Amino acid sequence: MRRCLAGERGAWNEFVRRARPAVRRGASVALRRFRAADAGAVENVEQQVYVELLRDDGRALRGYQGKSDLEGWVAVVALRTAFRILAKERPSTPLPDLLPERSLPAPGESAERREFLDRLDAALRKLDDRERAILQLAFFEEAPYKTIAERLGIPLNSVSPTLIRAKDRLKHLLDSPYVSPPPPPRD
Repeated sequence: MRRCLAGERGAWNEFVRRARPAVRRGASVALRRFRAADAGAVENVEQQVYVELLRDDGRALRGYQGKSDLEGWVAVVALRTAFRILAKERPSTPLPDLLPERSLPAPGESAERREFLDRLDAALRKLDDRERAILQLAFFEEAPYKTIAERLGIPLNSVSPTLIRAKDRLKHLLDSPYVSPPPPPRD
C-alpha cells in the first residue's frame, strides 16, 4: 500500500494482483443480494473499486489505517461500491440483508473476526426492518440523509434520531451476552 502511494514502479500492479480476489468477493456478495451476479456486473464493480481507490490522489488508499487486514478492507470497499452502483441502477429493489445467511470466513480471517461477524449477523437479524434499513443506507451505502428519508418514507428531520436509536439498539444487542449466531443449517 505504501509503495502504491509513493508511486513506486510496479506497486499498483502488485496491489491489484493481491487485492483482486477480495474485490471480487465483496462485489459478488453485494451483487448476489441484488440478484445481479453475472461476470459483467462483477467486472464493472471491480473497475469502479479501483477508480474509487485512486480518486482524489488516492484519498481512499490513504484512508486505510492498517487496523484490519488489507484484503478485508478492500472487500468492504468493493461491497460498498457495489451497493452504490446498484442503488443508482435499481432504486426500487428491496433492501438486501446486510450479511450472508452464514458468514463464511475469508482466507486469513481470525477466529475472533468470524465470531464477531456471527454476533453482528445475529444482532442485525434481531433489529426490525426499519432499523436494519437505516443502518444499511447510512453505513453500507453511505447515502445522504435526504436519500435515506426518501427511501424509507420518513421526514428528513427524523433520520438522525432514528439512526441514533438503531445504532444504540445494535450496540445493546452486541453487548448482550444472549446474542448468539443462528444455528448452522441442517443437511
